[in-house]
Amino acid sequence: MIKGLSVENFIIVEKLNLEFENGLQVLTGETGAGKSIIVGAINLIFGSDIHTGMLMNDSLPAKLEAVFDIDNNNRKLIKLFKNYDIDISEGEAFFAKEIGTNLRSKSFINGRRVSKDIIKEFRILLIDFHSQRDQQKLFDTDFQLEVLDIYGKLTKTRERFTSKYKEVEIKIKKLKKLQNAEGELAEKIKLYQYQIDEIEKVEPVIGEDSKLQAELNLLTNAEDILNIATQLEQEIYEKENSVYDAISSYISQLTKFKDDNNNIKEAVNFLQDASANLDNSINSIREVQNIIEVDSSRLEYIQGRLTLLNNLIVKYKQNIEGILEYRSNIQQQIDSYSSGKEEIVELNDEILVDLKNINKQAEELSAKRKNAAINFEKEIVININKLAIPDAKIEFKFNVLENSFGSTERLSGLNETGKDAVDIYFSANKGVKLQPFRIAASGGELSRFLLAIKKILSDRLERRTIIFDEIDSGIGGKTSELLAEFIHDIGKYHQILCISHLPQIASYSDRHFSIEKISGSISSEVKVKILDENERRVEIARMLSGSDTELALRHAAELINKK
Repeated sequence: MIKGLSVENFIIVEKLNLEFENGLQVLTGETGAGKSIIVGAINLIFGSDIHTGMLMNDSLPAKLEAVFDIDNNNRKLIKLFKNYDIDISEGEAFFAKEIGTNLRSKSFINGRRVSKDIIKEFRILLIDFHSQRDQQKLFDTDFQLEVLDIYGKLTKTRERFTSKYKEVEIKIKKLKKLQNAEGELAEKIKLYQYQIDEIEKVEPVIGEDSKLQAELNLLTNAEDILNIATQLEQEIYEKENSVYDAISSYISQLTKFKDDNNNIKEAVNFLQDASANLDNSINSIREVQNIIEVDSSRLEYIQGRLTLLNNLIVKYKQNIEGILEYRSNIQQQIDSYSSGKEEIVELNDEILVDLKNINKQAEELSAKRKNAAINFEKEIVININKLAIPDAKIEFKFNVLENSFGSTERLSGLNETGKDAVDIYFSANKGVKLQPFRIAASGGELSRFLLAIKKILSDRLERRTIIFDEIDSGIGGKTSELLAEFIHDIGKYHQILCISHLPQIASYSDRHFSIEKISGSISSEVKVKILDENERRVEIARMLSGSDTELALRHAAELINKK
């Protein structure tokens, strides 16, 4: 609820501070007194457009601020404050607008600068401007369905359905994505399986190709290696004056001098090492002779095996270790593909169950709506009859969403709100066929129809500030009293700011503000005053007859007492 409004340097207002309370707050004054400036300031704070002429003094900025008491029971509003991390621990929120001399503006909530879009989000939950634009919502079939759900106290049921609908919608999108991916992978998986079979048929082992290549080299050169080994052994041991004999002779000759000189001693040691190494070399070469076996079948096997391995290496452009790692990777993709197919089956089964459940929920919600519509129609007719449309008839017509598929054909006939498309049909006169509201209703009928709906739903809607800006235009007589009663009844649940020319509405006010424009020699200024009981009676008398004669004052007192 709006608690206070502060305006500075705005149009013809130098400085203004207003305090509001709950209930019906009526603002009255002569035509042109500046009543709409109050509503304009609130509208501007909540995002309406800025234009030339809004600054009373072009050399100074304008400052506008509205203070709101925050209703902790308004779940959507509390959630919105939390979403933007705005502290409302003290139960108040300050909405401010600064307009510079260049007509550029800044918006603030509790001192923190925010965008115009954020301000408009709060506007929806805090302020209800009962205006011509607001009346146009009645043409919107989605809005018609929404007010029916509010009347039938079906909002939470609808929210549960919407939540489940969105869950199913997400699952269907996921299933479609999995199915598309499965189709794209199918050919790849065939290739991967072929490659795995090809690799596993060869069964390569890391390092196998190097070992086989070494063995191939031995077998290919076996005869040469054996001949060299035989010649080496003959040269070292068997030949006359062999290398071994020569070294042994020199060792024997030098040994008797080794104690006389360290160099000779070292030479003897080196020769002895050489003799030992010759023995070791002959032993090693003899091992080779024992290992090497000229086997044509073994040679053929190694050559064939190396061919298989090298074909894999060339084809996959990797060594054996890389090939085995690649096989492991594609095996994982095959396994994942298999589990993906299982997931598709499981998800599809889950969706089938969900679709059955939400269709059942939609049927139950639709049945409740149709029952609520019968009573809602009666209440609307009763109320708009009181507002000088005595022959009005209305009907909520229900249509199935046959051509609605949401995001998929599997949700055919449903959307986020259920299975119903609602359209209000209306007739204001006897003998006139019911037609869609958007065709049948005039501007005045729209205004009264919307007022009737707000009155009926007032105890079901989140509490907010409703602003009526000269809603009484063109209304008089008995209808004026009924209109005043309507607005006052709405004010039992919501705060009402009502600019009015009707004394009947003023007489129903919980707080009455008088607005006066004072013209000076250079400029004009708006003054706003809260009226006490006597001043209120005088103001209503003025509204009745243009003066405060005794008769007018008595009539004003009668109106006030009638409330």
